[in-house]
Amino acid sequence: MTTRILGTELRRSAAPVSGALIAALGAAGLWSLVLSNQGELWDAQWTMLAAFQRIMLVLLWPLALGSGAWQARRDRRCGMEELLGTTALPAWRRTLPGAVALALCLILGYLLTLAAGAVRVAGRTDYLSGDWLPITAVGALTLVAAGWLGMGVGRILPSVYTPPVLVVAGFLALLLPVQLSKSSEPGSVSLLAPNLTTNFDEFTTIVGSVSLAQSLWFTGLAGSGLLLLMAARGRTAAAVAPVPALLGLVLAVPLLGAAPAAGLQRDEGATAEVCTHDGGPTVCVTKAHERGLPELVGPARRALTLLAKLPDAPTSVHEVTGDRSGPQPAREVWLHSDNYVLGRGWAADSEDALVVSILAGAGTRSCEPVDYGARAVAGAWLYGRYPAPGQTVLPGEEADARATAWRELSALPAQEQVRRITAVRGAGLTCRGDLAVALSKDAS
Repeated sequence: MTTRILGTELRRSAAPVSGALIAALGAAGLWSLVLSNQGELWDAQWTMLAAFQRIMLVLLWPLALGSGAWQARRDRRCGMEELLGTTALPAWRRTLPGAVALALCLILGYLLTLAAGAVRVAGRTDYLSGDWLPITAVGALTLVAAGWLGMGVGRILPSVYTPPVLVVAGFLALLLPVQLSKSSEPGSVSLLAPNLTTNFDEFTTIVGSVSLAQSLWFTGLAGSGLLLLMAARGRTAAAVAPVPALLGLVLAVPLLGAAPAAGLQRDEGATAEVCTHDGGPTVCVTKAHERGLPELVGPARRALTLLAKLPDAPTSVHEVTGDRSGPQPAREVWLHSDNYVLGRGWAADSEDALVVSILAGAGTRSCEPVDYGARAVAGAWLYGRYPAPGQTVLPGEEADARATAWRELSALPAQEQVRRITAVRGAGLTCRGDLAVALSKDAS
C-alpha cells in the first residue's frame, strides 16, 4: 500500500464523511449538555471528559459500524465488484487502503470531539492526570474495531439494508447494558461493551487492567473484521475470522474478572490534599477542587473560631470524599466534597451559609443513617441562631422536632449546652453514637 493510494482513499471514499459525522455528533453531545446547564457531567476534569466520550459511544459505535458496512459496498455500488474480482491483485491489497483510511478518519473524528471538550475543560481545572490517555485510546480503538467489523460484514452481506440494520442492531446491543446498570450493579461482562455504563465523578478513574483487557478484546474484534474483509473466499473468512476475537476475549476475561465489578477505582491524585501555607489555621481541599481553596479559606477559619468555644476544639478544616475512612481526628473539621459543585464552586448561597455547612454536626462528617436534624441544630447553636443561614426549614414533623430540640437546648445552662454539643461532636467523630441522643440527653 502506497501513500498515493491511501491519499486517494482519503479524498474519494466515504471515510472522511464518517469521521466528520463522529466528530459532529460527539461535539454536539458535549455542548448540548453545556447549553442545558449539565456541563458538570464532563467539563470539570480531563478524566471525566474522556469517560463521557466513552459513554457517548452508545451512539458513536453503531454509527461507525454502519459506516464500515457502507464503505464495503462501494465496489458493488459502482458496478466494479466482478471486474475487480478478476484482477490478479490479492484481495487484501485492494481492501486494506480503504480500511486504513476509515480507521484514520474515525480516530480523527474521535480526537476532534475530545478537542471540542478540551477547550472548556482546560479553563476549569488545574488537575491534569494521565489517566485520561488510556481511556481515550481505548475509545478510539473501539471505533476502529466497529468500522472494520462493519466493513467485514458489509463485504459478506453486501445488501443495501446491511448498514442501517447494523446501526440499529449495534445501538440495541449497547443499550441493553445501560438499562441493566440502572437496576443492578454492572458485572465484568458489561466491561466488554465499548461504552461505559457506570457512574463517573472527578474522584474516579478506570482500573488499568480493565483498559488493558478492553484493548485486547477490541484489537481482536478489529482483527476479525479485517479477516472478514480481506479473505479471498467467503468460507475461509467464516472459518478464520472469529479466531482473533476469541483470542482477545480469552485474554481479556481473566483481567476483567479480577477487576472491581464496575471497573473503577479511586483516583489518588484527585483526592490528594492541597492546603494553605500562609501561617493561619490550615484549610485543605482535594486536588480536584483546588480552585475552590481561596473561596473556602475565609468561611473555614470563621467556623474554626466559632468551634473554639468547645473543649479540645479543632484547628484545621479538610475537604473529604465519601469513601474517606474514619474515625475523624478530633483536631480536624471534615467537610464533605458534595458541598462543592463542579464548575460553580461551593454550594452555598452566601459566605455565612458556607460557614454553617462547615459547622453542621459540630464540624463532623455525616454518618449513616444521617441525622440531619441534630446536625442542623448543632450547627445553628455554634453559629448563634436558628435557623442559621442556608438552613431551609419546611413545615412538617421534622421541622417541629428541630424547633423543639433548639428550644430545649437554648433553655439549658450554658455549661450544659456546651457539653451536649461536645457530645454531638464526639458521636460524629466516631460514627458510633446517636446524635439525637447526644443532643437531648441530660447531665445525669
